[in-house]
Amino acid sequence: MFGLRRLRFVDIGTGLSMVLGTAGMLAASALMADEPQCAAPMNCTQAQPACCDHIFEDAAARLKGLYAGLSCDTCAAPATPTPACAATAAGCGSTAGGCGATAGGAPPATWGLTDIFNDDCGGNVLKDNGWKLGGSLAQSFTWNPQNPGNRWNGPVTWTDRSNEYQLNQAWFYAEKATDTSKKDFDWGGRFDALYGTNARLTTESGLETPHLNGPGIYGLALPQFYAEMAYKKFKLKVGHFISPIGYFTVDTTQNFFSTIPYTYQWGEPFTHTGAMLTYQVDDSLVVSSGAIRGWDNFDGHNPYLGNLTTWSKTFKDKSNLAQVIVLSQEPNFNSQFTQRYYQSLVYTKPINDNWTYVGQTDFGTQRDATNIGKRANWYGINQYLYYKVNDKWTWGVNGEWWRDEEGFRVAQFLPSNLPSGITGRPNGVNNLPGGYVGNFYQFTVGPRWYPTGKPNFFIRPNARVDWFGGSIDGSVNTTNSKPYDNGSKNYQGLFITDVCWTF
Repeated sequence: MFGLRRLRFVDIGTGLSMVLGTAGMLAASALMADEPQCAAPMNCTQAQPACCDHIFEDAAARLKGLYAGLSCDTCAAPATPTPACAATAAGCGSTAGGCGATAGGAPPATWGLTDIFNDDCGGNVLKDNGWKLGGSLAQSFTWNPQNPGNRWNGPVTWTDRSNEYQLNQAWFYAEKATDTSKKDFDWGGRFDALYGTNARLTTESGLETPHLNGPGIYGLALPQFYAEMAYKKFKLKVGHFISPIGYFTVDTTQNFFSTIPYTYQWGEPFTHTGAMLTYQVDDSLVVSSGAIRGWDNFDGHNPYLGNLTTWSKTFKDKSNLAQVIVLSQEPNFNSQFTQRYYQSLVYTKPINDNWTYVGQTDFGTQRDATNIGKRANWYGINQYLYYKVNDKWTWGVNGEWWRDEEGFRVAQFLPSNLPSGITGRPNGVNNLPGGYVGNFYQFTVGPRWYPTGKPNFFIRPNARVDWFGGSIDGSVNTTNSKPYDNGSKNYQGLFITDVCWTF
């Protein structure tokens, strides 16, 4: 229906990245404080709800003196990771883009931002009406032994600044999730805001860029704001939302590692604007489909509608297979819009109580993509293996092979304030020349450490090695710059540590 002709899949190489290894760890600590009481106890009871009129004054008092300690979004920071599954996947919560469920039942009870509205009658004006507030903080430091002169870690994101502190994200959300378990119809919605260095890499043309962000590396992004209506087994989402594609998601606290693979940063969309209809076929199968305004585009800069279709199947052994397919018209090197097809397939397998395996494959192709009108293909394989030692330690490894066959994707087609509104680089992004025709490899290893034993506070020390094998397209990369160490090397090693608190 979108005038798409049959796709031709040609000249596709094959490759495989395997994972093994160990890495070091970092120590830290955090304190939990008892929840403060109401500023002015009112001696109210459940039988006298009128005495709770000062709930908002009490909430403000709690917020003012709030906590030396930590808090929790119950969907965050999996003790044994499962994929950042699609928002439509069976058994997956409605947090940003996907969520890993904590193994072994419900997570330990910890404080959340909504709790500031608890009253002395045992109620909560937000919870009682189905609303939830939450958020997170993620801060990192990346040591790059090469010490590049431009302070960039090449095409590696989101910890993209070398030997420098980064506030990666300060995230806030408000949500009313729909629930038809006790009634046929319900309504809800969600709003998310992200400030930090990650924001500039997740913007949409016609929204944050150029309206909200300046020239620096810190910026503001609005990853989601949508309304949702539910009727029995159907849900209709309308607005701006995080893409369900792949294994990683925009909220870094929902991912196991602090860095993200090439597949996600340069191969997949981050967000969409449109409408999605979801149907819960049964307890194990969920399907969704809808119309979108392309990849990372909010307004009329992309005048063409596309289609996003997903399905997720959970099997009796608790393994899960999920696929996302995107058909759309997207910009090429000649500032034209041509046909693009993209798909991602993610398989998750809990091997036993301690071991979890995840495998992902991606494939993208676009007609007349390059400046000489050639089709572009990009594709790859990601392999993950996780081992849960105990409630405080889970180790993970990730190996990736990702190929940019025509040098079309890396450092290209992030939203910007250029006249087209959709091509180029957003403000504050490293000046990568692009045009890397070949294979990118990366291997990442490290733990998630929960010092308090609670899922709302964790530290992610990890080591990552990257290398590139291929040629450079001189028509795009006129300086013949290599990907790493300020354009001088085809390899790089990083040691990253970040500290995350969810509330």
